[in-house]
Amino acid sequence: MEKPRVLLVDDNEATCTLIIALLHNEFVVEIANDGQEAIEKLKSRQYAAILLDLLMPVVDGYAVLDYLQQHHPEILSRVIAVTASLSNREMKRLQGYAICGLIAKPFEVDVLQAAVRQCAGLGGDVFLRGPLLSGGMLLLLAEMLRRVQ
Repeated sequence: MEKPRVLLVDDNEATCTLIIALLHNEFVVEIANDGQEAIEKLKSRQYAAILLDLLMPVVDGYAVLDYLQQHHPEILSRVIAVTASLSNREMKRLQGYAICGLIAKPFEVDVLQAAVRQCAGLGGDVFLRGPLLSGGMLLLLAEMLRRVQ
């Protein structure tokens, strides 16, 4: 059986490396480095879940959400916004979209894994791979993984 596909839209290489490491056992993870690349991928392929950074240069995550709302509103329910900016303004802006969820950076490993599984329709319990990592440890681990590759 083929693994479900996840689209990871983020311009930070360390974050992408970390998320791929966390999800590769259950999902095929494809990367888009900006919103325009994400929109092009969304035109030609279906994804079980979409992890979308909101703040990216050139074409941001909100442009991707606008595209989906106009052309494929049914896909919004599979989008998880992942952002370091959680101001009241950002929260209000996100309320206009019927997305699956919102995760703050730095995130907890089990929260991210559970959210992706839920949005992909896999449900089930959270599977922890060792002890829970703090946000600071996640950033350190991501930087170490990036340097190894």
